[in-house]
Amino acid sequence: MAELTGVPGKIELKFRSGKGVEEFEQKYALTNSETASFLRGLAGEIEAGGEVSVKYGSINISINPEPPIKVEVECEKDELEIEIKLKAKKDKSAPEEAEE
Repeated sequence: MAELTGVPGKIELKFRSGKGVEEFEQKYALTNSETASFLRGLAGEIEAGGEVSVKYGSINISINPEPPIKVEVECEKDELEIEIKLKAKKDKSAPEEAEE
């Protein structure tokens, strides 16, 4: 499990009637050591295959990602942004939902 140990910042939640939390976004401020530890944990989870879990305190979010994993790199002036996107494998036994 990849564990976040830094200071939580801005949080955004999107709810959907009857479904609960549909989207969750939380920003964190980490030291270099905390960041390296989190990335090692995340790398280990991805490399092992199967479920990838991220934990902060009592919050635990898991996903069983489907390859390919997308990495987006953006550089503007004095900031380098690296975004890793894990998309859940589709459950072939579940009926498809209509988009709203």
